[in-house]
Amino acid sequence: MAPQKDGHPGIGQLRKAGRVTEILFLYEAATHTHNRLQPMADALGVSVQAASFLYRELSRRGLVHSVDGAYRPTVAGIAFLHASLNEIRDDLEERLAHLNIIRRCKAEAATNIHGGEIVTLMMEEGMLKARPGKMGESIGRASHEARSGELVEVVDLEGIVPLTPAKILCVVFPLSSLDSSSLSGRLATILEKEPFGLLAAEGLEAYHLLRHATREPITRFGVAAAAREASQVGVPVIIVASGNVLPVLLHNLSERAPELPVEVRYVASPEEATKPRHRKVG
Repeated sequence: MAPQKDGHPGIGQLRKAGRVTEILFLYEAATHTHNRLQPMADALGVSVQAASFLYRELSRRGLVHSVDGAYRPTVAGIAFLHASLNEIRDDLEERLAHLNIIRRCKAEAATNIHGGEIVTLMMEEGMLKARPGKMGESIGRASHEARSGELVEVVDLEGIVPLTPAKILCVVFPLSSLDSSSLSGRLATILEKEPFGLLAAEGLEAYHLLRHATREPITRFGVAAAAREASQVGVPVIIVASGNVLPVLLHNLSERAPELPVEVRYVASPEEATKPRHRKVG
């Protein structure tokens, strides 16, 4: 049983009267053994009467029952607990992702900067850079002099560095076309036309193909995590993968907030398709 959609998803659901105590009751019942309501009430910081009311209410909804004299969540209760905690976690992570607040940091000087000079922070191709003047949403003061290209420490920061996620393009090929002589050429054409700052291969077959299609560096390990991190700081990503690993790849790309722009593009040999197919994800 998932949490009821009452207009308060995520941490907003905690505003509903009694919801926090319900979740804590189920968690306590799932992780500790309580044969009486008094220790349960003590653990929750409520009265025995309140604990008794909670048990009756959760029991009525089929979320908790008594097993060998101990209070235990039902299968539905465990599902409700997991769904509630996961929803709160995901909502909290998404909110935090929008609060990339930096109070003191180092950035690359985009031009020569004087010590004490007011600078603006901005993300350019995945690199945090500082430029003299007030021209953006996040400003601070350079703590020392720095020449263009050097690192400079910026203090007294105000505002938030705006981050615009870049596209993650998943180029997918069928394993049946792995030996096609034209497949590497098709991949090379895509790499020539599509901008990217990170190129990755999901699986041995994809890496084998990319090695014949480009001389660019290829990321082979931790592909989803690397792609998510790059996209979040504005670096466009291309991932080459076979169709059989695509579902897992898409799951790993989308399992955590924030939601990122992901596009899936299919390529095949001329014998299998006359033109590429496109599918937007998200």
